[in-house]
Amino acid sequence: MHDEFAKIEWLKSRFDLDGESKKPIVGIGDDAAVLDLGAGPTVVTVDTHVEGVHFTRDLISCRDLGYRAMVAAASDVWAMAAMPSASVVALSLPADLSDEQFRELIEGLAEAAHSTGARVVGGNLSRGPSLTVTTTVLGSPVGESVTRSGARPGDGVYVTGTLGSAALGLAVLQTRDLETGHAPSFVKRWRRPPLHGAAAKALASIATAAVDVSDGCLQDLQHVCAASNVGAILSADAIPNAPDYKATCEGLGRDPTALSLTGGEDYELMFTAPESPEAKALGTKIGRIVDGSGVRVIDEAGQAIEFAETGFRHFS
Repeated sequence: MHDEFAKIEWLKSRFDLDGESKKPIVGIGDDAAVLDLGAGPTVVTVDTHVEGVHFTRDLISCRDLGYRAMVAAASDVWAMAAMPSASVVALSLPADLSDEQFRELIEGLAEAAHSTGARVVGGNLSRGPSLTVTTTVLGSPVGESVTRSGARPGDGVYVTGTLGSAALGLAVLQTRDLETGHAPSFVKRWRRPPLHGAAAKALASIATAAVDVSDGCLQDLQHVCAASNVGAILSADAIPNAPDYKATCEGLGRDPTALSLTGGEDYELMFTAPESPEAKALGTKIGRIVDGSGVRVIDEAGQAIEFAETGFRHFS
């Protein structure tokens, strides 16, 4: 089980052995779990930012790290068409983290908690070899929870905002090429993910399935297709990009299409829905759901485009 998703499938089968007693409404394998705790459904998710894996302190300030960690967790709740309501945060702090850096980390978490509605109500502090931020966010569905498993042939595939900007921002930081194009705006996009509370409310009434774009558009859509037992066709020329995105990619020697579809960490919401004015107002249509399985990307001429990778994977 060297692959992240193989591990998740095994974990799901193992914990399903615990039987039907208090079975969750939505369990392992979606953006978040949905539980009935006696007062209506509660959405629960957890996300970890590990130094050396998800970030290095020379590329992001502690304040931006705290903000980013909270929004990344809240994004899973928004993808379920739910609104964050509370959070708990576990911090592992290395010996070389200064008091000022610690305060900045907390300020970033507090700022994002206020912006998302996920008020911090508890957590844990521990010493550790590296800085780790683990954020658990709880929320309440706006209506029926939207999962990954409801996509139907004929649905359009839509995405909020733009794709590729965060991955491009990270590439800018890693190459230290802050003079190329609108590089600072892409760096900011990686450090500070977008907020999607309004979009989450709209998802509840129009989406058949949804996922947050964290591992890469192509890979995350594959999760939706697998859960829904359908296939999808994406149009590369329909992918929405920020101004000067392509020029900045070319300045760094990066393929703009590949980065848009496989770069990850956009934290946009991708959803499937029947075509409607409401769906078009919420996101850009980038493809369609079809019978079959897997995701195929086509160019303007309808020819298939292949990619060496589909997105980010731990353990591979």
